[in-house]
Amino acid sequence: MLILGGAAIATTALAGIAPAAYAGGTGESCVSAADATYRHTFDGPAGTATITAVKPLCAGETQDFSLVSYTAPKKTYAVPQFVYDTETARVDAGHRSVSLDVRVPGCFTQVDTIFGSAVLDEITGSGTAYGNTKLGSSAGPGSRSSGGSAWYNGGDGVCAPRPAVTFGSDCEGELHIRLANGADATVDAVFVVDGKRIRVRPGQSVERTADAGKPVTIRDNSFHTSTGTWSKPAGCDTPPVPPTTAPTTTPSSPCPSVTPSASASVTPSASVTPSSVTPSSSVTQSAPVSPSASESTGSTGTTPSATTTTGTPDASLPLTGSNPAGLALYALGFLLVGGGMVAISRQVRKSRPTA
Repeated sequence: MLILGGAAIATTALAGIAPAAYAGGTGESCVSAADATYRHTFDGPAGTATITAVKPLCAGETQDFSLVSYTAPKKTYAVPQFVYDTETARVDAGHRSVSLDVRVPGCFTQVDTIFGSAVLDEITGSGTAYGNTKLGSSAGPGSRSSGGSAWYNGGDGVCAPRPAVTFGSDCEGELHIRLANGADATVDAVFVVDGKRIRVRPGQSVERTADAGKPVTIRDNSFHTSTGTWSKPAGCDTPPVPPTTAPTTTPSSPCPSVTPSASASVTPSASVTPSSVTPSSSVTQSAPVSPSASESTGSTGTTPSATTTTGTPDASLPLTGSNPAGLALYALGFLLVGGGMVAISRQVRKSRPTA
């Protein structure tokens, strides 16, 4: 009985430590991020670092590391310094080792490898320094990684960026930002805009936009702060000029509509006599017509094919009155008929018998 009880206790104890001893199925015990230790390599002038956990982190545990380079006023430690480039990577249960790589300015510089992701944009004194968070420190978090001091001061020459910031507003409510670096600069200009770092090479520029409503603050590596706010440009309230179109000819006086169905009537101006027939010299229209050569109907948008002319009767309209030649023919006909009737009457009388 005692043997069985001891076996049960041993089994329970082993079951309790098994998850930590064999986390991830590797057969190697894992540790929490707070208890983890590391080994690192570091090359300051090249701007590279590698950090590896001595034991793997347990599932759900993470640890960030950052490598950051600065422009500095001297070859040895001095302030102020401004961030030049940075990279952050994370160690977790699936990533036991990370490699970091940053650009190093070609002038006086400082390069630091630190625990965490809290990168400083500026180092201006002991109150804004990494302290013992730098890997290889003799105490604090930095002492949990072995491999020597993972920071560097050096470089040659004074860093002379030539940053310039200009702002412009448009009528759509956008603030246009131009970040430039002078052609005579000896190092890239660095701008920090809303927590984002933008690096611009000598002689180049970049464009950014921001919405209206709040000021935009930009800090550059000449330790100058620029602030821009959108403001409505002059002329934004002026309505846009409509496109130019061909002018439309408008008659000086109202023109009545003329429909193709309108007809003209001809009225003789004098009575007809057998010896003289004179057609009317005026045309009376059913509606007044303007002197223009053609008229639009207005309702259909079409134009009559014929022009309306005053002073001459239309050839298609009949003329009233009698023609003298026609009257003569009528008279001759009557005479012939009358003569024939007289001749017939005489012949009938001759042919009757005498009583």
